[in-house]
Amino acid sequence: MTRPAAGRFRDWSLRKRVARGSIAALALLAVMFALVVVSLLDFKVKGDDIINRWQPAYTTSQDLFADLVNQETGLRGYTLGKNESFLAPYNQYVQQQNRQQRDLRRLISNRSELVADLELFRSTAKQWHATIAQPYIARVRRGDPTVTAAPASDAAKAAFDKIRAASAMLTGDLRAVRDRAVQARIGAVRLVWIAVGASAVLIIVAGFAIWRGLQKSVLEPIENLATQARHVAGGAIEERIVSSGPPEIAGLGEDVNRMRARIANELSRVELARVRLVDRSEELSRSNADLEQFAYVASHDLSEPLRKVANFCQLLERQYGDQLDDKAKHYIAFAVDGAKRMQTLINDLLSFSRVGRTTAGFEPVDTGQVVTRALATLEDRIVAAGAEIVRGPMPVLDGDATLLVALFQNLVGNSLKYRDTERPPRINITATRQGSDWMFTVTDNGIGIERQYAERIFTIFQRLHLRDKYGGTGIGLALCRKIVEFHKGTIWLAESDGPGATFQFTIPEHGSPEGAAEPDEY
Repeated sequence: MTRPAAGRFRDWSLRKRVARGSIAALALLAVMFALVVVSLLDFKVKGDDIINRWQPAYTTSQDLFADLVNQETGLRGYTLGKNESFLAPYNQYVQQQNRQQRDLRRLISNRSELVADLELFRSTAKQWHATIAQPYIARVRRGDPTVTAAPASDAAKAAFDKIRAASAMLTGDLRAVRDRAVQARIGAVRLVWIAVGASAVLIIVAGFAIWRGLQKSVLEPIENLATQARHVAGGAIEERIVSSGPPEIAGLGEDVNRMRARIANELSRVELARVRLVDRSEELSRSNADLEQFAYVASHDLSEPLRKVANFCQLLERQYGDQLDDKAKHYIAFAVDGAKRMQTLINDLLSFSRVGRTTAGFEPVDTGQVVTRALATLEDRIVAAGAEIVRGPMPVLDGDATLLVALFQNLVGNSLKYRDTERPPRINITATRQGSDWMFTVTDNGIGIERQYAERIFTIFQRLHLRDKYGGTGIGLALCRKIVEFHKGTIWLAESDGPGATFQFTIPEHGSPEGAAEPDEY
């Protein structure tokens, strides 16, 4: 019996899901690009047809009749003045008429009805030349005394009326063809807008599908597994871990679950409980390290598809921005903003996962220079907020300078972000010695934090405010705690005498990395 498609999808590995999702996204982008290009080419062809063929043909048809009128005027002047120099305009417009007839024939050569109209006009003009113009010129040149006025006989008028009628027919038919071409071009414009609108909708749908796929296939299973692992680590050793997601994550969950079961079984033996608990704790630490490494690798590999979504959306807006309406640009902005926010979240996760992995040992660090580097990074925000920074003497201690810069940068950055708009920001940074430790204090006069949230704010992805009001990913303070704990210290939200928030943390003057590992290899 054939298994349902949903079951087959659940069996796909994460690598296979990412690969097929990337192929589908690229195929969708290719289809959208081809649709827009085809519609633009059709629009260009129809526009070129109007500009290069039908509008010049219509103008030339009008000029042809004007040439005949100018020839008649020149003929009148010649018959009245009887001077060969007066015949120059007539000859000039005869030559111009012949040239324009050739040009017009070339422009309308693919339309037999228009060629027939041109032949009718040419024959009537030729008849006028043969029966009216040339005989009058010949009579003037012979000195015929009866030629005293311009040709105004009934025959001359009738011959010129035929020219006028033939010209009107030719011009009218050309106007009709040109108008149909204009309507076709309008239809091509409409098709371009439809193609661009459809592309925008497809991009939004694809962006949502990618985001939802990441949520369902990676973030939610990892978060669920981490939550259950923490719950088990907290003492619920008999509770079974239920894994989900791609085979890699589900297999990792089963490994953790088997480890939990082994620990629970070994605890039944009192004599071996302590030894086995230590062994299983070490295995759990290694498993958690593997899980963290997996989160790092997954986040790293998922950055590229998001970057492509944002780059192609921006490329679409730059290249076709003048053809997009405000709604299409708004949709593109939504897609780009969502991709960039997800990229920021992934980068923050990468920073979080790197703490404790890129340093094998500590070295003496001047924390005064560390604070200076952190404030230099935030200089634009400090100047924009009009903030006053007050700092005291800073010690030299063992640590990782890069991580300590990130620690102070996050704490001062939070003070700038959550400032009170009613007063200028003021931030104090001090350090005091406490035995073999140094206690650092960062105090501000911002909006402050209620004591009930003192522990929650250090949990990853926890936010106390809406993203629309205060940006960020909810990782900053969790990263601060991880950096401090990596330095064998402690960080907490201290009591504040006045408005604002006070963060304090301790770092030993001499120490070694907490859980240091060899540097990552790429």
